[in-house]
Parts: sequence; C-alpha cells; structure tokens
Amino acid sequence: MKSKKLKILIIGLFVLGMINIPSFLSAEMQIEIQEGEIEVTTSPNNPQPYQNVTIKISSYATDLNKATITWQENSKTLLSGIGKTSYAFTAYGPNTSTTFDITIKPANSMSTVTKRVTIAPSEIEIMWEALNGYTPPFYKGKSLPVSGGMVKAVAIPNTNTIKSGNGSITYTWKNNDNTVLEASGYNKNSYVFKNDVFDSKNEIKVTASSVSGNYNAETSIQIPTYNPKIIFYRKSPAEGVFYNIALDKEARMAEEEMTLVAAPYFLPLNGNEGNFTYDWQINGKMIDTPRKKTELTVRPNSRGGYANISLVIENINELFQKVTNNLKLTL
Repeated sequence: MKSKKLKILIIGLFVLGMINIPSFLSAEMQIEIQEGEIEVTTSPNNPQPYQNVTIKISSYATDLNKATITWQENSKTLLSGIGKTSYAFTAYGPNTSTTFDITIKPANSMSTVTKRVTIAPSEIEIMWEALNGYTPPFYKGKSLPVSGGMVKAVAIPNTNTIKSGNGSITYTWKNNDNTVLEASGYNKNSYVFKNDVFDSKNEIKVTASSVSGNYNAETSIQIPTYNPKIIFYRKSPAEGVFYNIALDKEARMAEEEMTLVAAPYFLPLNGNEGNFTYDWQINGKMIDTPRKKTELTVRPNSRGGYANISLVIENINELFQKVTNNLKLTL
C-alpha cells in the first residue's frame, strides 16, 4: 500500500514539473533586450556625398536573424521583414543628413527596441605641394615631389559649417597607415613631411571631425615620387633665356658663342643651394664650374664638328637626389 502511495506521489511531482517547464521556458524566451545591446555600424564609417552606404545591426543578446526588423526614414517604411539586418542606400549631397529609425522585435517577444542613426555625408579634400622643388620662371605647372624632398598636405573640408567660420575641427593625419601624432590635433589642417628615399609614393590620410559632432569626414590620397630632370635652354644677351624653346638631345650653334642654361626641374634647391654640386663636362673632360653654376658659355676655336656637353647635379647630403643630362652641340 505504501509503495502504491509513493508511486502516486512521484507521478504527481513529475506532472507538476511538466506543467511548470513551459512557463519556465516561456519566461526565458521573454527576457527583454535593451537598446544598448543592439549595435549599429555603417560602411564606410564616414560616408562621402553620393557614396553607396550600408547600415548593419548586430547583437550579442538576441538572434536578429529571427527578429522582425523595420527600417524607416521620416516615418516612411523602406524595408521590413524577418532578419532584415542591413539596409543599403546612396547618401545625399554635402550638408544634408538622413535619419533612419530601426525597429527590432525579437522572436517570441511582445516588446520592441528602436535604434536611430543619422547619416550626414561629409566631404574633405587633400591638396599638396612640393615645398622646395625648383621650377624655372613662367612655368605653368607646380613643382613635383622627389625622393627626400619636402611636401606639404592641406586638408580642405567641404561643409557650410567650416565655410561660415563656425567650425572647430580636430584632424588626424596618417602617412602610410602610421598616425602622425605631432601633426594631428585641434585645427591642425596641414601636414609637412619628407619623402622617403625608398618609397615610390606616400599614402596620406586625414580624418576630420568637428567638436560639435555634426561633421565627420575622411579621405586619402597617394602622392607619387617623381624623378628630377635637367632641361637645357639657350640664353640670348639681349632677350634673356628662351624658356619656351627647350633644347633636345641635339642643337646647332649659329652664333660665335652660345650660352646654355640648365633648369634642374623639381630638385629641392630652394634653401639648400649649398648642398648641391655641379659637374660640367665637354667631350668627356671635366671643366671648372662656371660662376653661375647653371650656365655654360661655349666659345669654339673653330667651326665644324660637335661638342658633347653633360651636366651632373647632385646633393651631397641626400641619397638619390642626383640628376644628369647630355646635349650634342653642332659647332
């Protein structure tokens, strides 16, 4: 009899446990998630105007692939459904922001979580110049950076906030993925660096953000390293240097004497003239360096034949800052 009562008691406890299990599971499934447990990311991090942008949501607290997710812009539904964890669109122009409301309802939950994200596309440009590279008078281009030369990069934000004078910007500069701490900081919109002698280019990146938080932008630019070159020109005593007519590999001498002017394009001469040597040769023989180091006057003893003229300009304090050229002059 006791055995029968014991069996009935065990069965009763088992049934009671089975009744309570669903309620326990239901309580476990109804655990609510918080807004902070939903992460929103954008790609790219700082979109530019008219750039393709993807917004994604993720969570460690719930399976979003089973959640019902609705994307809205200004109360207009753009996308809705189970597992809609990303939305792609094209950003508007500069100074135009877009606000998205993302409503997430996890599976087996009666409540929802709403996340809001604002995309404000911002644009920034990098302009650069070689600081000490030589170019002759009337040259219409700009000097190009050479190995070991100094280059200045300037960040130019494209936003009404900055143009109106109300912007306070912090800049972060990177050179080949290395953050340049001394050049970064509040209102440091320019960065001066020396070209590496072994790199064929420098990738310069800048990230700019306003103190108020309404402007964030980044961009990068690759600045190539160029080779300097010497170009010869003829100089007239009366008219000066004919910079509009370059002397190619061969030239003919019509006068009794002729002055050649060598223009060492892009060599970082400005402020460093004393570091450079000028080696002139005529028919393979070294001659004394002229008083004006870039000018050579030729006075042949007789006419006929030709003279091979060469010039080597080299920086004695810097590797790979060396340039040479030759000219065959018919006498």
